[in-house]
Amino acid sequence: MTLAEQLNAFLLTLLTGLISGFAYDFYRVLREMLRLKKAGTFAGDLLFWLFLLVVVFGLLLVGNDGEVRFYVFLGLALGAGIHLIFFSSAARRFIYRSIYLFLRTIQVIAAGTVAFFRILTFPFRVVFFLVAWPVAQGGRALRLAGRGIGRAGKSVLGPPVHRFSGGLRTRWQRFSSRWRPRR
Repeated sequence: MTLAEQLNAFLLTLLTGLISGFAYDFYRVLREMLRLKKAGTFAGDLLFWLFLLVVVFGLLLVGNDGEVRFYVFLGLALGAGIHLIFFSSAARRFIYRSIYLFLRTIQVIAAGTVAFFRILTFPFRVVFFLVAWPVAQGGRALRLAGRGIGRAGKSVLGPPVHRFSGGLRTRWQRFSSRWRPRR
């Protein structure tokens, strides 16, 4: 490799170190926001370092054909160190604000979608209420009337009819329970 190619590769490793530092800050913010316990932190650390390994390897493969030399380690460490010393706090604030803005945007979109759906379905809900409420009230009235008729029938006709009507009521309840909506 010529000196210019080595300098370009060093600058690429320096940039890779800066990107790695930014990725570490992003992971730190996510870890703090999610409040991970020991097992979650262990799994997150493992996934982060595997991800970073793949990214660094890919960038090194593109930048200097995957050759690992001293200046590669120096560039990675120097880039990550520069980021962590000079840019880390600003990057973390930026990441916090970006995530907050993203989540707030999702909330606004979800609230707008719910409001749009409610406005869109309002006429159907009004029609359903105008039809369903009288039907429900009629069912209650028939139920009360049936109870009254059953009590009157028990007192007039006596026990044998009561056993017969009780069996019919059980059969009717089993049959009609198939068509009632579950609560």
